[in-house]
Amino acid sequence: AYGWNDSIEDAGMGWGRHADTIRIFALNSGVFYIRSNSESLALLSRIEAKLKRHKAWDQSVFNEAIWLPAHNEYSNPHIRVRVMDFIQFMNSKTLFKYIRHNQHYKEAQPVMVHLNYHPDKWERMKAVVEYYVKNNTNALDAFPDGSCWNPPCIQ
Repeated sequence: AYGWNDSIEDAGMGWGRHADTIRIFALNSGVFYIRSNSESLALLSRIEAKLKRHKAWDQSVFNEAIWLPAHNEYSNPHIRVRVMDFIQFMNSKTLFKYIRHNQHYKEAQPVMVHLNYHPDKWERMKAVVEYYVKNNTNALDAFPDGSCWNPPCIQ
């Protein structure tokens, strides 16, 4: 989860044509550390209540509960979010699409790799162990960056 400042331009507004925003990628609810405190309890209680009421994707509910600004009767849970280093705690998209092709990161030793972007998780997981634990530098070569060699390919 990283973000950036984003500006949208509405030329018809003249001097006030820029609308500045902050864009934040979603946090992955599969890998996180949470402290035991009243804010965390409020957050998790809110998530649990919504998931009991509605059929929804837990990660979407998790992110909405964290990022949705206070409005009307809704109050934000007031938690502090810190993002782990994406090279040390990488996901499979980061590894297969970027890291393995970039010489700058060849010496990177992640703390963990979360295989969440690919359907062939077990085979890729074994290849990641071969690559990082057994130092087989060719272990990832049999896999495409995404889920197929010539996207788009929906499986």
